[in-house]
Amino acid sequence: MAGPVGGSAEEQSISTHMSESDRIRVGEQLTRVLESRAFEGSYRCQELLRHLVRKTLDGDSASLKERLIGAEVFGRDYGYDTSSDAIVRVKVNEIRKRLAQYYDQAGRDDTLRIHLPIGSYVPRFFVVEPFPVTEEAAPEPVLPPGVNAPARPAEVPGGRSKSRLWWPALIAVAALAVWMFWPHFTPRHPMDVFWEPFFKAGSPVVVCIPASNRIFLPEDVVRQMEDSARQPPGQINMALKIPDVRVVPNGQTSVQNIRATLSIATYLSRNRKPVQFGLASEISLEEIRRGRVVLIGGFRNPWADALNEQMRYKFETSLKGSHETSWISDSSAKGKLLWVVPDLWPFGRQTIDYAIISRFFDPSSGQTVIALSGLNGFGTQVAAEFLTDPKYWTRFEKLAPRGWDRKNCQIVLETKVIRELPGPPKVLAVHAW
Repeated sequence: MAGPVGGSAEEQSISTHMSESDRIRVGEQLTRVLESRAFEGSYRCQELLRHLVRKTLDGDSASLKERLIGAEVFGRDYGYDTSSDAIVRVKVNEIRKRLAQYYDQAGRDDTLRIHLPIGSYVPRFFVVEPFPVTEEAAPEPVLPPGVNAPARPAEVPGGRSKSRLWWPALIAVAALAVWMFWPHFTPRHPMDVFWEPFFKAGSPVVVCIPASNRIFLPEDVVRQMEDSARQPPGQINMALKIPDVRVVPNGQTSVQNIRATLSIATYLSRNRKPVQFGLASEISLEEIRRGRVVLIGGFRNPWADALNEQMRYKFETSLKGSHETSWISDSSAKGKLLWVVPDLWPFGRQTIDYAIISRFFDPSSGQTVIALSGLNGFGTQVAAEFLTDPKYWTRFEKLAPRGWDRKNCQIVLETKVIRELPGPPKVLAVHAW
């Protein structure tokens, strides 16, 4: 697998007709690249490059199409719209930059190179064999009589002039500059930036799930209540005995909370981040101190309720008789009602819901906390989808103030509800402080 001799450095492609030893060597090179500083902390780039190389080594490069990659690596549906979801293209471009960074620094002496050509998702592999440059002796000039030849530059051991010793130093300075400033020129998706504090720490992420008490009644009582509910408005006169009522603490949660929890857990797992689950009422402050925390749901999550009071955008509710209205207010506008769900109770057919996502660095616990909740369960589900799918972040980038990544921030979302199913999230407001 040695490269041919000729030139200052020669590349020989080994991407076709590879032997088993070639495959082993490429696999070893892939491991070095993925474990390098250039790919440190970028779990998605690691997974994607590993997938592209393995498929190529297995002779299955025909499957390296954008839609298939999006489904197999990033969990998209096989029929998803690649024109509106550019996750594959964004990450492939980032991989090219990280590969260039690696081969400019830690891998500059590697004789095997992994290359990802522009316009293709199929990597190529090259053997680079440098060899010493030989210089032919220049002929002695013929000078006119009485003209002395100019003095030669001082020679150093090895036959090189002192001026040539500057080149290694200049190259080293340039490489150091690239290493120092490359991260500032490598674009990162805002969703990855939002989650970055969670991936920097080695501790697991604690996901707090809200729950409420579940009440069990005898079947005949439940049947009578169901029959009465179908009748014209009136009163239900039923004799209930205390032994007939059973209460199970924290016995139920909504299907939307479960969907939100699964979305967050799947995203964290895909990025190799360990997750711990717990009911919000059962998690202590000490447990929160030991790990990063995601709080799901607002109205039955006491931690989220407490944090809500400290924020600019907050949930509020009003109960008049048997009618409940909920909304999101803006404390900087004297509590002005901005986004309202008028018929939260009695529960009617929902047509819209709103959600708040808050990320802040908790001074009391010293940890980073993300809280996501809707006025109703639909908003909670959509907030989790927003946090785990990069295609929804385009408007966020337009609204987010400069330096938001280093600050606490809130995101307000809207979702249209059709037949009890929430639509895609829409970013309404972003606040950072």
